[in-house]
Amino acid sequence: MNLIKKCIAEVIGTAVLCFAACGVAVVAGGSDSWWIATSVAFGLVIVAMAYSIGNVSGCHINPAVSIAMFISGKMTLKEFLAYVGSQVVGAFVGSALLGLCLINKGGFASLGGNAIQTALMVPETNSLGIVTGYTLNAWSYIGAFVVEVVLTFIFVMAILGVTDSKFHEGKQAGLVIGGALTLVHLIGLGFTGTSVNPARSLAPAVLQAIAGDATSLSQVWIWILAPLAGGALAAIVYKLITKAKAEQAA
Repeated sequence: MNLIKKCIAEVIGTAVLCFAACGVAVVAGGSDSWWIATSVAFGLVIVAMAYSIGNVSGCHINPAVSIAMFISGKMTLKEFLAYVGSQVVGAFVGSALLGLCLINKGGFASLGGNAIQTALMVPETNSLGIVTGYTLNAWSYIGAFVVEVVLTFIFVMAILGVTDSKFHEGKQAGLVIGGALTLVHLIGLGFTGTSVNPARSLAPAVLQAIAGDATSLSQVWIWILAPLAGGALAAIVYKLITKAKAEQAA
């Protein structure tokens, strides 16, 4: 029963993330404040959820966070799988609700699915040297993967540090984690649209593909594998450096 309550909390938290934060990204799209508004929205949602469902499930609402907790020994395999399943369900619920609210703006086709951005593309120019478009090459995919691994590593390292019981920073955890997510969005929006969360990226990608835009779905392997790799790497590195610190103190 306790695990069921945790899973319900994860469904709610991930749904809110996809509805509210992605909603800001879509509604503010095209405005001068889009970059900042989107980054702050993702951070604020994490803060709100951390202080509401955090005492129930820990407020992972992200498979990359859950895999880090699993590797750190803070979750069983059963809990990890249950959390990830709940996060995916929550992401679809939140994304579907957002899509319904955007019926007059394209519906599911308008959802904020991740896609490789122009910073990682090759510019095409005409005879006058004017950029007429952008194309993808091998580095576009490699670069996007690397960016997502690094961003997720930064985000999850912050989570592991601030939630470490040895440092007694529990009351500030929500603010720190929200700030970290804002930071990685500020960095990553121009490269990948910032995923760092497989569930948050999978649901819009599938729904957008149903609506006829398969761009995000064709790249979804990046938004799934890279954050999981970044989260796992953060857990391994954090375990190594804290173990070394403990050995020095001894």
